[in-house]
Amino acid sequence: MNEHNPYQSPAEIAAPATPGERDIPEDINSHIRQGWITACFSGSLTLVASLATMASNSGGEDALFGAWSLIDVGLIAVLAFGIYKRSRTAATIMFVYFALAKILIASSGGNPFSLVFGLLFLFFYFRAMTATYRYHRFLRDWQRNPPAPRQSLADNPAFNRSGPDQGVS
Repeated sequence: MNEHNPYQSPAEIAAPATPGERDIPEDINSHIRQGWITACFSGSLTLVASLATMASNSGGEDALFGAWSLIDVGLIAVLAFGIYKRSRTAATIMFVYFALAKILIASSGGNPFSLVFGLLFLFFYFRAMTATYRYHRFLRDWQRNPPAPRQSLADNPAFNRSGPDQGVS
């Protein structure tokens, strides 16, 4: 006769060291997600533009500019991955880098249409940057004061085997 109840919760449940994906507030997750998706979109547009520039001109200064744009695409891809991994550094660098690039384009008489898109992208990068800082603050607070463990299904009296209609073991 085994008295062990497989549905009984352990005597002491330790809270997880890091929060699960479901435990992170949705506004933090959604802003970070929008930030890395915006970075991927920006990198894709930059890649298409640089390849088109390199293909249209077989040599000269425009081809050199297209080659340098490929480095820009690589940097944007690395920063997008960093935002995806919730890196504060990557999100901050992406915001500052993109803002400086738009200021440089505006000072050289850039296209107003691209500046409007640039402001929209900056909006998403700023939200992603602040969300990564909020995520790390949430993580720090979680580790300092973890929430109480959730009640186990085995703690529910309907699933307790010690009732009067318990069969013979």
